[in-house]
Amino acid sequence: MQQINLSPKQQEIVGLNEGAFLILASAGSGKTRVLTERIKRLSESPNGKILAITFTNKAAAEIRERLGTSDRIKKNVFVGTFHSFCQSILELRFKLLGYSKMPHIFEDDADRIELIKQAIKSVPYFDSIYNDLEPKKKNQYTYNALQFISTVKREVLTAEELAEGSENNEYEYLYETYQDILKSNNAIDFDDIIRLVYELFTNNESVANLYRKSYSYICIDECQDLNKLQYYLLKSLCGNTFKSIMMVGDPNQAIYGFNGSAASFMEEDFVSDFAANKITLDENYRCSKSVIEASNVLMNLEVEVVNFVIPGVFEIYEASSENDEAQFVVGTIKKLLKATTHKDIEGDITFDKISILGRNKYVFTQVEEELRAESIPFYYKSGNASIKFSSASMKAFDLFFRVKINPLDKLHQKRLEDMLKVGDINSSEELKSSKLPIASDIKCLLDNASIDNFHIKINELKSIFNNSDLEDDEKKLTLDELNDLENHLVQYKKQNLKPSLDGFKSALALGLTNNSTNKETGICLSTVHTMKGQESEIVFLIGMDDGTFPDFRAVNKGGEELQQEKNNTYVAFTRAKRFLYVSYPKKRLMPWGDHKAKTISRFLKPLV
Repeated sequence: MQQINLSPKQQEIVGLNEGAFLILASAGSGKTRVLTERIKRLSESPNGKILAITFTNKAAAEIRERLGTSDRIKKNVFVGTFHSFCQSILELRFKLLGYSKMPHIFEDDADRIELIKQAIKSVPYFDSIYNDLEPKKKNQYTYNALQFISTVKREVLTAEELAEGSENNEYEYLYETYQDILKSNNAIDFDDIIRLVYELFTNNESVANLYRKSYSYICIDECQDLNKLQYYLLKSLCGNTFKSIMMVGDPNQAIYGFNGSAASFMEEDFVSDFAANKITLDENYRCSKSVIEASNVLMNLEVEVVNFVIPGVFEIYEASSENDEAQFVVGTIKKLLKATTHKDIEGDITFDKISILGRNKYVFTQVEEELRAESIPFYYKSGNASIKFSSASMKAFDLFFRVKINPLDKLHQKRLEDMLKVGDINSSEELKSSKLPIASDIKCLLDNASIDNFHIKINELKSIFNNSDLEDDEKKLTLDELNDLENHLVQYKKQNLKPSLDGFKSALALGLTNNSTNKETGICLSTVHTMKGQESEIVFLIGMDDGTFPDFRAVNKGGEELQQEKNNTYVAFTRAKRFLYVSYPKKRLMPWGDHKAKTISRFLKPLV
C-alpha cells in the first residue's frame, strides 16, 4: 500500500509490523497521521485486528474520522478511550465481577461527595470527628477521603497499603464503606471502570486470553498520559504472549501528574517489560519557524523545522496590569481581523482561527470584559464531559431516568424525592402535588420507555413542557436541553449495533455521545489542559507571570510538579500553528483589594 506525503521517518514507522515500539513524537510531528496510516495498512493484513486506545473522546473521534468508515475498518479496528474499552467489556462480563446486573456509572463529583458523606455518617467514630469540624474543614475532609479512594484505585494498591505510614489511615475504613455503598446502589465510579477490568483480566486468565486473541496489534496514543492502573491493565491484557504493541507519546507533553500519570510508564516500564525499540520522530509540520524556535529554547530541544519557510510570529508583551494585558490581546485581535489576511496564514483571518489560553480559568476575567466591550464573540472550550442539565424539569427527568434503569439507585432516588419534596416518588398522588406537578407525567412516560421508543417519549415530553405553566425562560431552557438530549440519542444509535437504555446512560456518562461536528462560534478561550490535542492558527497565551504560570503551588513544591508546569507551557506554545503572543501583567489585583507586583514567568526568561 503506497503512502503519500510522508517523510522518511514517518514512512519507517508506518511500515513497522510485529514487535514492541516506543515512538517518541514531538509536538507537530504528525503522530496522529502516522498512527492512522499504520492502522490502515495493518487492517488490510489477514490478521489485521487492531485495538487503538487514546485518552479523550475527541482524539478517538479524530482517529476514527481519519480511518474512514469502510467495512474493513469497522470490522477490524476498535478505537476508543481506556474507559470506553473497559466499559464495553464490563457490559458483557459484569457477572464475573459479582454484579447481578450491569452496574451504573456515578460520574458526577456531587455523587461521590454524597457517597463519602454517607460513609462517614454510617460509622459513629467518623461521624463524631466530621461533626466537630468547621464547614471549610468538612469540605477538606471529604476531599481528602475521595483523593485517598482514587489513589488506592489508580495506584493499584489496597487501602491498607496506602494507609501504612500515613497520617490519614482512617480513610482506609472509609474506603471499604464507600465501596459497599456504591455496590448497594449497583453503581461504580470512573476509577472502578478500569480497575474492575484489570481485576477481571488478572483473576480470569481465560477471559484475558479471549481478548488477547481478539487483537493482533495494539496502539496506544498520547502514552505519556498513562497512569499505573492503565499501564497495569495493558500488561494484564498482553500477558506473556502478546508483544505487538506500539506506544506513541511525548514526555515533554506530560501534564497530568496530578491524576497519577507519568511519562516513566512509557519511557521505562514499557521499554523494560516489552523490550521495546525506541524511535524518535522529532520533526514539526504544524508550527511556524518562530514558534518552533521559541519552543526549542523553552524545552532545550532540537526539533527540526521541516518543509517550512513560514516565519510566523512569536512575541512577549510585558503589560503594566491585567487590564493593560487584556487591551493588548483584544487590540491585537482587532488589528489582525481588520487586516483580513496575512501571508503566513491560509485564508481569511476569522474568529475561529484565534484562541486565548491560560493556566486556569481565573486569568480570563479582564479579557472577557474587554471582548464583550468590543462585541467580539467568544466561547469557553469544554472538556471530555458528560451531558449536564440546568433546568429544574430536566434535572428531575435525569434523576427519574437514573432510577428507572437502576432501581437499586437509592442515592438519586433520595435526591429526587428531596428535590420534589415528596416522600415516595412511586406515589402518583404525591407526585401530582409535588413541587414540580409535571413530574408525574415524566415518570409515567419513563415507566414505559425503551430504547426503541425513546424518540417518541422525548417528543411527548416536548409537548408536555410546551403546554406547561413554566416561565418562558425556564420553558425555553428545558426544551433546548431536551433537544440536546435528542441529539445525543441520535449519536448513540449511530454508534451501537444493540443499543439499550442502560447503554445510552453509560454512553452519556462517558461523554461518548458528544457530537464533535457541532462547533462553537467565536474566539476560543481555554485552559491549557483542555486545549491539549487541539491547535489554532493564532494563539494568545496570557497570565505568564511567576506564581500564576507556573502555579504558585508548583513553585513551592518544585521537582516533578514544576517540571509538569514547564511541560504545560510547552503544550501551550505548540498549540500555535503560525502566531504566538505571550503576555504577563506586572501587577495583579488580589481578592482583598490590594495589588501585588508580579515578575515574568521563570520559563520565559531564556526567551527575553
